[in-house]
Amino acid sequence: MAWWGAGIGGTIGLLFGGPIGAIIGAGLGSTLTKDQPKLGGSQQKQVGFLVATFSMLAKVAKADGVVSRNEIEFIDRFIDQELELDPKSRQVAIEIFNRAKSDNTSIYKYAEQISDIFMHDEAMRETIYRVLFMTALADGRLHPAEKEILELLPAYLHLHDGAYAILEAELMRGAYRERSNGSSSGRTSGASGFSDDLDMYYKILEIDKNATDAEVKSAFRKKAQEYHPDKLASKGLPEGFLKFAKEQMQQFTEAHDAIMKSRRR
Repeated sequence: MAWWGAGIGGTIGLLFGGPIGAIIGAGLGSTLTKDQPKLGGSQQKQVGFLVATFSMLAKVAKADGVVSRNEIEFIDRFIDQELELDPKSRQVAIEIFNRAKSDNTSIYKYAEQISDIFMHDEAMRETIYRVLFMTALADGRLHPAEKEILELLPAYLHLHDGAYAILEAELMRGAYRERSNGSSSGRTSGASGFSDDLDMYYKILEIDKNATDAEVKSAFRKKAQEYHPDKLASKGLPEGFLKFAKEQMQQFTEAHDAIMKSRRR
């Protein structure tokens, strides 16, 4: 994947402004080619999404004071296996990560800007949140500083109130849950970590427990449309992120099936 291969240079930061533009313009011109074509709206969004992702990844990884080996290995795999970046794009991604890791800009500033860019695209915002959550859990536990960030981020990303609880239940399956006294507990069960929690399934579809069968199906269809790969790609979601969007889609399918099964019983 060559997301800088089209000739995206440092001055593209002027298209964004804010912390995303600052990261792009802060010396990246020496890394990037200066022969820049005019970018379409979808390409601009893709660049903004990728720069915000690696900047926010840096903030989450360093939230506990140090970027661990497990976190570095996760990000390396993310770059190589998920995004399949070419050498030049990989170099830029790492430079963005390192710059964001050492600057004083709050992660919430990046979240606010990505919310502005994808104001009407909740699927894009949920996808970046999932990637950040997975990075925080790369070492098998959630540090209190990471937990605080992940609990606060949904408000800045304009996600629904249950966003943190849903990903905690799903992604912390097999990982020790963080407790206030620092001890660990057992692991959640079930294919997704939800343990047949109907309340959680209703939160996933963002509907009330009193919703009719027709409303349940309608909510599921709406989510399915929002997360369709072609639709997300047209809005600027980089191809390498589609896997994470598909994982979000699996939530909706499981929630719909579990709710309907419970009603048949």
